[in-house]
Parts: sequence; structure tokens; C-alpha cells
Amino acid sequence: MSRQTRRDLLKRLGVGSTVGVASLAGCAQQSDDGGGDGETTATEGSDGSTSTESDDGESGGGGGESISIGTLFPVTGTNSAYGGGHQEAANLAAEEINEAGGPLDREIETINRDTEGNPSRAAQKFRTMINEEGIVGLVGPYSSGIGTTLAPVARDNRVMEVSNGNTSPALATAGVNEDNGVKYYGRTAPNDVQQALVMGRILNQRIEAETASFLYVDNPYGQGLAEQASENFEGETLNMVGYSQQTNDYTSTLDSVFDGDPDAVGAVMYPGNGRTILNQWSQGGYGGQWVAAEAILAPQLLSDLSDIVEGMLITSPQTANSETFISNMGGEDAVTQFAPHAYDATYLEALAIQQAGEASGTAIAENIRSVSRSEGTTVGVGEFQAGKEALANDESVNYDGASGSVDLNENLEPVVPYRILEVTDGEAEVIEEVPLSYFEGKM
Repeated sequence: MSRQTRRDLLKRLGVGSTVGVASLAGCAQQSDDGGGDGETTATEGSDGSTSTESDDGESGGGGGESISIGTLFPVTGTNSAYGGGHQEAANLAAEEINEAGGPLDREIETINRDTEGNPSRAAQKFRTMINEEGIVGLVGPYSSGIGTTLAPVARDNRVMEVSNGNTSPALATAGVNEDNGVKYYGRTAPNDVQQALVMGRILNQRIEAETASFLYVDNPYGQGLAEQASENFEGETLNMVGYSQQTNDYTSTLDSVFDGDPDAVGAVMYPGNGRTILNQWSQGGYGGQWVAAEAILAPQLLSDLSDIVEGMLITSPQTANSETFISNMGGEDAVTQFAPHAYDATYLEALAIQQAGEASGTAIAENIRSVSRSEGTTVGVGEFQAGKEALANDESVNYDGASGSVDLNENLEPVVPYRILEVTDGEAEVIEEVPLSYFEGKM
């Protein structure tokens, strides 16, 4: 990538200050109905959504018309603490790919949309991108609940969807089109079967809990992970309690969770509702040890509630912590949870197009696994040109990205190492690495 400043890069991408570094810390404060959609890029549609174009405003690039790839992230709503960083990462990847000439010597045009944290709205926007913008691939969404809604749309329209944050076990086999046998759904985020094993490891070995309850956001992600974690817990599960995202009073929910005084609570919470739940937990004096899934890992929330979340244990998939990626994003503060996975999803789709020699959803779907595997020329962060050259020489490509090796299995999802973190003074610090070997024979 050229040595441009981040301000220059964002100007070229058309990303306004609403998704810049300074504003990411405030995203967690947004409510579902607050403000605009956070997307103020160069081309604005009637719904306020945006797309990026080449510098001269032309839609074409290199050897032909541009290739449209959509993004759908929670720029506003409950998960807005993450979405701005996801969108920036995908756009950064597209910019780097275009600087290398783009797949098939054509530019990628990213069509950025906001899920608004709403499955039906996200599905509507996805269909509009397919029917009116002609996208061949989608990067996103973050939420498994929304991913469950979008996967059939991708399948039926033969557009390749690669989620950066969907982790629900229910999505492992999603997106298979029965007419041609092609799978149009994949993810760079790991299956929560892994995370459930790590939550069980914490409860069983680190805390040595005899009893536990599980609190989860009432959607496919929350319920699936909580149920899997409970199955991996060797003690007695007292209560399984789902919470609604449509309320501000969680007193009765917390009463149900802590009925029987569990030794620990396995929690699957988003930052927006999680902030309210944790405050009400503290005010109610419930006690107990929190073991939380990665969704709560929002730095601003942990900092704001430092006294409340002190000692909380959190599970998180490992990422490569690529210095190049972090630098090009503008520093660690701009890299939100699962932003590296959005970057990698964009790169994988572009490499799949290059390998296929065709820009279509089916071409991406049929080639994306092979460009992710551990054989062939290694292509890293910012190295799309190296991938193009290798593929032009009929060499295989192994993409090793910002989130890690991203070796996709037959379900088009990676198996990755995990970390266990503990919150100290408002920051999550790694206290244990869980290697790939731990998962062998358990999945």
C-alpha cells in the first residue's frame, strides 16, 4: 500500500468523520433510533446509504467495469460499537486491492449499507444491492441473527456472502443452493462450537464452578452459544435465561438468572444492552462471577464500567494483530472486534474472483476455500499483487490475513486458536492462550 496518510485514505474512500477513529468510542452510546446511519461516503443513495468509487468518479477500472461488492454492518443500533470499524476495514481492503490493479484488472466498488441492527431492514437492503447495484458478493453482517436472515437471500440469488462476525453453530451449513449444490454462505469468524468449549473450560477448570446460570441475547447467536456452553459445563446448570433487546429494565431477568445463587454466570451480551444489564446487576447486588462471550468486548464499555466489570472473564478468538493492518487502519483504537475479519473477507472474495477468472457469486463460492488453504504462495495483509501474480502463474494461493490463517473448512468457516481474557482496571488482558490442539476431537 502506498504511504498515504489515513486522512487521505479516508478522503479517497469518502468515509466521513462519523466512522473515524475519534467517533468509534462514542458508537456504543448510540441507540437504535439515534442519529443518522453513520455512512457519509462519496455516493449517497435515497436511503442515505453509500458506495465508494474510483478517484475519477468512473465506475469502471483496469480491464473493464467495476465489480460491485456489498457490505452490511451495524453502523447504528445495538452493535454500533463495532460496525464503523468493520466498514472501514472492508473499505481499506478494497482500496488496497484496487491499488494493485483489482481482480481481473477491474476495480472493486464497495456498496456500504447499515444493518441498523434490524434483520428485516438488512434483508431489504441486501435485496436492493443485488437487484439494483448488481453486487456479486457481500461482506457481513456481524450479528448471527441477521446472518440467519440473509443467508437464504444469498443462496437464492447466488450471491456469495462472507460474514465477518456470525458465529452461531446453526449457520455452519447455511447457504447451500440445492439446484447447483454450491454453498453461498461462509464466514471468517469461527463457529461458536469453539467458543462454547472455551467457556466450559473456564467454568470447569479456572473457576471450578459447581453451579452456573446462562444469560443470553434472545437470538440464534445468543441461544446457540449459551446452549453449547451449558453442554460443556460439567456442573449443574440452574437457569437458562434469554433477554430481550427491546427493554431497559432487566430486574426480572436478573432475578431469574441468579435464582439459586449460581457460582458463575455464562453471559452472551451485546454492548448496548449489556451496559444496562451490568449496571442493574451492580445496583442490585447480585454477586457472582461473570464469564462472557466475545460480544461484550467493547473497550469503551469496559473502560466506562471499569469498577463493575473488574475480574470479568471473556473469551475471544485470536487474531494475528498484524502491525500493517493496524497501522493502515489508523491505530489500535480504530480496530474494533471482528474488523480484521471484515478485511479478510473482502480479500478472500477478490482472490476468489481472480482465481476463477470471473466476477460472479458462483465463481466466488466455488473458489474461496482454495485461496484460503495452507498450500501454495502465502499472501498476507496488503499483498493482493502477490496473489495476482501467483495465480497468473498457475500457482495456488494461501491467504494469511489480518485475523490469522483463515483456513476455511468444507463449511467455509475457520477453526482458530482462542484467548481467555480478564478485565483489570477497565482493560481486557490475555491470561491464557487456548491452542488449536485443544479443539481436536471435540468438534
